[in-house]
Amino acid sequence: MIGSLSQLIRGASVLAIEDGTERITEDLLHIVPIDYAAEQSEKLTAPAKSVARRRKAA
Repeated sequence: MIGSLSQLIRGASVLAIEDGTERITEDLLHIVPIDYAAEQSEKLTAPAKSVARRRKAA
């Protein structure tokens, strides 16, 4: 899942630069769409967690 983590950090970095904060926060991480592999892993490892705040990757 290193690729999924890399994509998440890269996406949050871009958003942090665009909005001028230049900080990766938990809120930014929730905004970044996650890929299919990460979404499936999250369902298997944390079924009680709510994923409603995350957008699905296109």
